[in-house]
Amino acid sequence: MKLKDKAILVTGSSQGIGLAVGLAMLREGAQVVFHSEKPMSKCGEVIKAIGTPNAFYVQADLSKEGEARRLVQVASERYGPLDALVNNVGTFREPELLAVAKKDFEAIFSLNVWSALEATQEYVRINQKAGRGGRILFSSSLNGTRSEPGHTLYDASKGALNALTRQLALELAQLGFTTAAVAPGLIETPLTDFGMKSDPAVREAIRKQIPIQRIGTIEDVAEWYVFLASDAAKYATGQVVAVDGGLDAQQMAFRPIAHSER
Repeated sequence: MKLKDKAILVTGSSQGIGLAVGLAMLREGAQVVFHSEKPMSKCGEVIKAIGTPNAFYVQADLSKEGEARRLVQVASERYGPLDALVNNVGTFREPELLAVAKKDFEAIFSLNVWSALEATQEYVRINQKAGRGGRILFSSSLNGTRSEPGHTLYDASKGALNALTRQLALELAQLGFTTAAVAPGLIETPLTDFGMKSDPAVREAIRKQIPIQRIGTIEDVAEWYVFLASDAAKYATGQVVAVDGGLDAQQMAFRPIAHSER
């Protein structure tokens, strides 16, 4: 029960990593506020969790101005000042580079970066009024430091979250808040098919590029959020933790080793 009696909001938690994080935190004793832009009737796994008094759901479209602020307010009204805020919501859908327009930039950065900052601002305001600090976590990505074709705006937004994690660690330390980000590698979720389910050859080619030789699962990632939200991690702040099967440690996959190198 690493999170017993802690109140935590996880944005973007109706599926994938966010859902796994919320459920893992529930199992560890936390009161968890789940969230997505969809009505709860379309969030089957969340409906199961809501059957306990320690789970609550809020619908909010964080791409709209003020909705992230409202979400934090509702969550705080439900369980009191929150012990942790997990800024997980995000998207990677974007056009090819030469087709990218300002509206595409604004859509990605509004959801992936601004909503996290807006939620954090309200979280800090509410907790300050209550005379307490808290923990602020971000869902970054290995793409924040290792680029991938076709993800210009997404990669830039995750790089911004990494910078925000470090900057807020400095800005908020004296107020009693700490920050951290989890940067997953390739994790199998409803949003990350990339042909892995429909084409076994593609799946195998991807798997072979990962040093651990396995595509990550949402469970591989979720426990890191539990740890970072727990008191065991209270002295760590401003850190970005890669959970990637070794991808960040690898310069390039399948480079032939010349005889002269041996």
